[in-house]
Amino acid sequence: MGNVLSQDEVDSLLNGISEGKVETETDVPEKSEEIKEYDFSGPAGPLHLRMPALGIINERLVAFLRASLPILSRNVVDVSLASTESVKFNEFCLSLPVPSSLNIFTLEPLRGNSLVVLEGNLVFSFVDSLFGGKGVSYVKLEGRCFTAIETKIVEKIVKIILGEIQQAWSDVYEVKTVFSHSEMDPQFAGIVKPEDVVIVNRFEVELENGTGIITICIPYSSIEPIRDKLKTGFHGDSMVVDKEWRKYLKKKIMDMNVELSCIMGMAKIKGQELLKMKVDDVILLDQKPGDLAIVNIEGIPKFKGSPGSCNNRKAVKISEIIKRE
Repeated sequence: MGNVLSQDEVDSLLNGISEGKVETETDVPEKSEEIKEYDFSGPAGPLHLRMPALGIINERLVAFLRASLPILSRNVVDVSLASTESVKFNEFCLSLPVPSSLNIFTLEPLRGNSLVVLEGNLVFSFVDSLFGGKGVSYVKLEGRCFTAIETKIVEKIVKIILGEIQQAWSDVYEVKTVFSHSEMDPQFAGIVKPEDVVIVNRFEVELENGTGIITICIPYSSIEPIRDKLKTGFHGDSMVVDKEWRKYLKKKIMDMNVELSCIMGMAKIKGQELLKMKVDDVILLDQKPGDLAIVNIEGIPKFKGSPGSCNNRKAVKISEIIKRE
C-alpha cells in the first residue's frame, strides 16, 4: 500500500501534466528514420526498360534455345523467359544458388566480361539425360562440386548458348561471343565492381523430370556505348518501308486544310499614337510598293509573291520559295 498516491499527490500530478511540467509518453520525441545515401553517379530506374531491343533479343534467344537444347540433351526441353532486371552486381551474386556453374565470356567488340550461369540441378539433369536417364528427380547439392565429365558437358552447353546469343544479337548489333573459363565461386567471377549495375536475364528450362534456370548477366557498362541501337530495335525495323502505309499517309497529308496568309507589310507605333488615330490617318509600312509580300503557311514564312487580283478576288502570285537553313 506504500505505492498508492494520496489525493494531493494525484492532484499535483494532474496539474503538472496539464501545465506541461511533467513529460508523458507522447512528449518523447520519435526516433528519426534512418537516412539512406543516394548514389547520384549511378543510372536511375530500371535500365532494361529503356532498351526495348533487349526484350526482342531475349525472345529470339528463347526460340533458338528451344531448337538447340533438345538436340543436345536428347530430351524434350522447353525454355521461357522468367525475368529481366537491372541490379547491382553484389545483389546478383547473393541471389545465386550453390552450386552453380559461372561461365565467363565476352561480347566482342564490346568491352568487359559477361556471365552465363547454370544452376546445379539443371547441370545434373542435363548430364543424366545425356547418359540415357530421364532427368534427375533429386540430387543432393550441398557441398557438391562438378566432376571433370560434368565440367566438359557444361562447357559444351555453354558454347551452344553463346552461339545462340550471338545469333539473337545479329539483327541489332554484330557481336562475337568468346568463351573464357568457368568458376563455381562468385568471388572468382568478379566481372565488374560490386556496386556496378548489371542486366540480368533469367530463362527457365524444363526437362522431362527437372527444371532449372539459365542466367545471362551483362554489365551495363558493356552495352552503354550502343544503348541508342538498343532503344531503336532491329536494323530491319528502320530499313523496311511499308508502301501501303506510306501511300495512305501521303493521301491524308494531301487532303489536309492549311491556313495561308499574305502579309503586305508591318509597322510599329507607340501606344499614344494608337490612341490618337482617327479615320483617314495613314500608317507607313516597312515595305516599299515594289517589294514582294511574305506568304505564310500556318504562320511559317514559305513564299514571296506579288499581290494583285484574279476573278474579282484578291490574290497573290508566288514569285520565289523561302529556303530555311
